[in-house]
Amino acid sequence: MLQLAVAFVSLYAVLLTFAPVIKLHSWQAGLSYWHWIGFAIWLGGFLLLYRQSDKLAPGADPYLLPLMMLLSGWGLLAVARLSPNLGLRQSLWMALGLVLFLYGLRLPAVLVFLRRYKYIWLVSGLIITALTLVFGTYPGGTGPRLWLGCCGMYLQPSEPLKLLLTIYLAAYLADRLPVSFSLIGLLAPTLVLVALALALLVIQRDLGTATLFILIYTLTLYLASGRKRMLLLCLAALLAAGAIGYRFSDVVRLRVDAWLYPWLDPSGSSYQLVQSLIAVASGGLLGRGPGLGSPGVVPVAVSDFIYPAVVEETGLVGAAGLVLAYALLILRGLVVALRAPLNFHRYLAAGISAYFACQVVLIIGGNLRLLPLTGVTLPFMSYGGSSLLTCIAAVLILVLISRQSDQDPAPLVSVRPFTFFYACVIAALGGILLATGWFGQVRQQELTSRTDNPRRAIDDRYVQRGSLLDRHNHPIVSSSGAPGEIVRSYLVPSLSLVTGYSSPQYGQAGLEASLDPYLRGLAGSPSLLIWWNNLLYGQPPPGLDVRLSIDLALQDAADAAMGDAHGAAVLLNASTGEVLAMASHPYFDPNRLDAEWNSLVASAGAPLVNRATQGLYPPGAAIAPIILSEFIDSGDLPDLPEELDYPLPDGKRISCAYEPADSTSWGSVLSAGCPAPLALLGNRLFSTRLNSLFQRFGLTSRPAIPLETAPPQVAPVSDVKLASLGREGLLLSPLQMARVAGVISNEGSLVSPLLALAVDTPQQGWVILPAGDSAAILNPGPAAEVGSLLAQPGKLYWEVVAVAGEGEHAVSWFVGGSLEQWKGAPLAVAVAIETNDPALARRVGEAILQEALNTD
Repeated sequence: MLQLAVAFVSLYAVLLTFAPVIKLHSWQAGLSYWHWIGFAIWLGGFLLLYRQSDKLAPGADPYLLPLMMLLSGWGLLAVARLSPNLGLRQSLWMALGLVLFLYGLRLPAVLVFLRRYKYIWLVSGLIITALTLVFGTYPGGTGPRLWLGCCGMYLQPSEPLKLLLTIYLAAYLADRLPVSFSLIGLLAPTLVLVALALALLVIQRDLGTATLFILIYTLTLYLASGRKRMLLLCLAALLAAGAIGYRFSDVVRLRVDAWLYPWLDPSGSSYQLVQSLIAVASGGLLGRGPGLGSPGVVPVAVSDFIYPAVVEETGLVGAAGLVLAYALLILRGLVVALRAPLNFHRYLAAGISAYFACQVVLIIGGNLRLLPLTGVTLPFMSYGGSSLLTCIAAVLILVLISRQSDQDPAPLVSVRPFTFFYACVIAALGGILLATGWFGQVRQQELTSRTDNPRRAIDDRYVQRGSLLDRHNHPIVSSSGAPGEIVRSYLVPSLSLVTGYSSPQYGQAGLEASLDPYLRGLAGSPSLLIWWNNLLYGQPPPGLDVRLSIDLALQDAADAAMGDAHGAAVLLNASTGEVLAMASHPYFDPNRLDAEWNSLVASAGAPLVNRATQGLYPPGAAIAPIILSEFIDSGDLPDLPEELDYPLPDGKRISCAYEPADSTSWGSVLSAGCPAPLALLGNRLFSTRLNSLFQRFGLTSRPAIPLETAPPQVAPVSDVKLASLGREGLLLSPLQMARVAGVISNEGSLVSPLLALAVDTPQQGWVILPAGDSAAILNPGPAAEVGSLLAQPGKLYWEVVAVAGEGEHAVSWFVGGSLEQWKGAPLAVAVAIETNDPALARRVGEAILQEALNTD
């Protein structure tokens, strides 16, 4: 065990030394040496202690010292890895603890001394703890005042108070059992002092230690008396205390709510817990490697959350080793108790075992959401001089008890309380391992892919992230810089609502989020390459470039045409669904996201919303191609009405978007968005037929595109005239309207939009990504005839211009596409301008179409 401890901690220290070189993939990063100071103190101190214990305690339990050596060395390096300064302080506390351990071995009457003055020890501990109410401080500056300190050295009295309570109970029970064996006789004399200790802790709001006190008190009494009623009383007390605390204490309420509903507020009250679970998930099976993870993103990782910090870098295998070490430590404590020659020794060893078991289960259970967070430390692992000294003193007591192995054990009524207790401990530790495996294996992908996982953005600083390219391989988003200083650059800010962003503070959005597996190299890369990079560097492989359907020349034309107008424009290749341009104004600059986030969120213009996919607008007469297609297909187009305006029930009138060139032509009046002819067509359709028509054109479903989309709002038709005018229960996005236009220009086929065309893989080069589905919803002939009717004289495109809504809620539409005569790829465009300005919408739409036709 000693050799194993030395070998493991030495290897861990070596790996920490080379971690900067491994993480940066360069020897220029330099080596890390600071933790070797603590390692030297640890190794020298324990080797000296081991030699002295052979002389001074030759019959002591042989496992206790190696287990303490392993756990304290592992904890020391884990703390030093997170904070070299705190690691050095922890080393000094360890040196002090080992000196006290050596001194304690040389005092043969220590146990007699502890038993004789049991009241003095406990009362002294209570007095020192009470002093924190007046002179208490917090080493970090702002926080609970639970420490006494001077000159940079701090002591948390509640830590040794746990051990003093155990000593007091053991001595008291040794004097009373089996003489007084009634439950009241056992409890009454101890309740006053224990209640006083609990009252102090509650006043301090140190609720984790208060919970630990109740458990230690109960389990020590149970192991001494064998009465299971003690366990039931403890459970009842804890439930009652929890209910009262939840009702009257904000601290308890926040912790319980964070435990029960962590996903409701993952960036607020549940931040620590959620980040803890993500850290465990990041560790996986083997971990990211010592020094290669990012456990520091979990708040208070050096103390309360040291377990997820360790698991992130050593994985489920490391967690199993750590839990096994604690299981052995608790087992050896119980073995010492069973072999103890005196009842005081037996109860003291049993109480110390209970102290270790409860503290381990409470803190790790809280880290894994098995229990509410308590804020106690993990023995030997967490940073804290008071905790480390208390744990070392506890092991010293076990060693002093076990060195009397040449004496016969004290009489024991039954071993069942000890076996039952240890079975419960093993069940709890087994549950901890199962929970670690659950979050680290089963839910790993779900947790690590969360946008609030900052490790993704941290990895992007060390590993080249894939670029987003336009259809001609011109860069849109790229990364540059040396490992550790890699910066993500957004070269086309006007596409920010398509590309999105990848930020360590605000997560991911847009294509940066949906294509993240490719851009991070976790999809498209060989499994062996992914495994090797994770094993060697604790990082994903280099990211893969993704080619988009966007044409930057057409995108520039769309943005220039939109200008300062609020709205969106979408240009599609109507036959393939490829998005050639997608403009949403206003937009934001992802390069300045951190500096401008608050103003972006507060802006009335909503620049973080992609209006092309998330904006929902009443289409008005822009749905004319849908209604017209039904009559062209049936060959039943009626005569035009004389009146082109349409009166609403409230007395208002809807007018044409502009004066039609020929008021006697169906195509001319519908192109101009005249409502009365459209209402006439709608009046000839039954509501069921109109509902079916909307469904066929895809208005009732979200477009399948790797961007955030708003669900369309299409209510069942009740008034066919208003519905045919796009004014009853119909809210659509510009992307949906572009797909509608695509049906007319693409021989009646409705296609799914396509943004990501191909990915550049290490083995196969550019690999085409799957395209969406297409469905023929119109015959080619009627689709072409609709386009011809709506065609503009002398142009190769058709169009519909319309205005929907009124006042500040008005929106102007342009919907159009290429004609059958156009020999290039069929095109479709939709423009929505958030104002009553149909002329502007027409100029924008025609400018985009003209540029696309000329470019093609």
